[in-house]
Amino acid sequence: MIGNVDLVVAGDGSAARAAALRALQHGQHVLVVLRSADAREARRLRRSLLETAGAEDGQLRVITSAEVVCVDGVDGVEAVVVRHAPTGRLSAVNASAFASFP
Repeated sequence: MIGNVDLVVAGDGSAARAAALRALQHGQHVLVVLRSADAREARRLRRSLLETAGAEDGQLRVITSAEVVCVDGVDGVEAVVVRHAPTGRLSAVNASAFASFP
């Protein structure tokens, strides 16, 4: 289990970054899931989003080499399942919202 977040964002384009930024600016906790394995790019993204949003360190988590494989809930998003590419391991996160960007 990854934990609890307000928003899971899949993707790293400008729309994905904007969605994560808006959520962070509103004090929400965000998980960004990236297919890329580039850890340096993930650190740059994380630093940029936190600085731009004026957010706290604990509000944002970025996972690399991963993809969202399932989003589930009854009357809205309740859980998101992430597959870690190197191992195939699945992790679940309790989430209130999900946004996917190519």
